[in-house]
Amino acid sequence: MRLFRSGVLLAGSFAIAVHPVFAQAPGPQSGPAAQANQQGELVAPPAWLFNDLACAPRLSTDGPSKSRVLGSQDTVIKMMMGPGDTLVVSGGSAAGMQPGQQYYVRRQMKMAEPFIVGKTRPVSVHTSGWVQIIGVDKGIATATILHACDGILLDDYLEPYTPPMVLARPSAGSAPQYANMGHITLGDEAFRDVALGQMIGIDRGSKDGTTVGQRFLVFRDKRTMRFDTSGYSADFAENAQQQPLVEVGEVVVVSVRQDDATVQVVMAKDTIATGDFIAEVR
Repeated sequence: MRLFRSGVLLAGSFAIAVHPVFAQAPGPQSGPAAQANQQGELVAPPAWLFNDLACAPRLSTDGPSKSRVLGSQDTVIKMMMGPGDTLVVSGGSAAGMQPGQQYYVRRQMKMAEPFIVGKTRPVSVHTSGWVQIIGVDKGIATATILHACDGILLDDYLEPYTPPMVLARPSAGSAPQYANMGHITLGDEAFRDVALGQMIGIDRGSKDGTTVGQRFLVFRDKRTMRFDTSGYSADFAENAQQQPLVEVGEVVVVSVRQDDATVQVVMAKDTIATGDFIAEVR
C-alpha cells in the first residue's frame, strides 16, 4: 500500500479551540478525563465549540438505558419537545435521580444495514440534548431542557451528563504512522459523508491508545471506486489498480470510548467518507 504525503500540514489547527481565555468551568469529572485535567492536559472547550462537542455523534454496542422520555407537562400530547418544555421521564428516585442532576437525552438510530467495527456491530447514537432534573418521585421525574441539539422525542433515553473536554495544547506531531491504519465509520444519524467542521466516528478507541486531541490524517483508496476500464489499453487497466492512497483531510479526536472515538474534521480537500483510512500523526 503506497502513500504520497502532500507536505502541507494544518499546524496548530485545534489551538484556537482550547485557548485558556475562552475556557469555561466544567462540571464534575471522573476517570481518565479527570486525571488528565488535573495534569493540565485537558480543559473545557470555548463557549462557541461547547455545544457542538456535547452534541457530537457516537457509536455504541450497549443497549439504551431504561430511563425514557415519557412526555411533557403540557395540556396536549407532544411527540417532540424543545426548550421551554418540562419533560416527564421514567426512573425517579428508584433510579438514583436527584434534583439538580444533569442527563444527556439520546436515541439509537435504525440503520438500513449493519455497520461492523472490528467484530462488533455498533449502532449510531444521536444526542438530542441535555436536561436537568427539577422534581423527583419514586418512579418518575421532571426535567427542564438546558440545551436541544435537535427535537427531543418520546422514548428518547437518558444517560448521565459529563461535559466535553479538549486538549490544552495542540499536538506537535507531524509524521503520519501508516502501520495499523484505522477507518472512518459513521457520522450523526448514520450519515456517511461529512465536511469541514463536522463530526464523524473512527474505529480506534481507548483500547488502541486513542486520546482526546489526537490527530489523524485521512486517506482514500481510489482503487475501490467504480471505474470502467474496458475502453482503455490493457496496460492502463492493469496499472490503474496501482494508484497510491490520496490524502483527503485531517481530523482531531474530541471524545473517546473503548472501541471507537468521535473526531472533528479540521482540514478537508473533499468530503470525509465512511471507509476512508486514517493514520495517526505523531
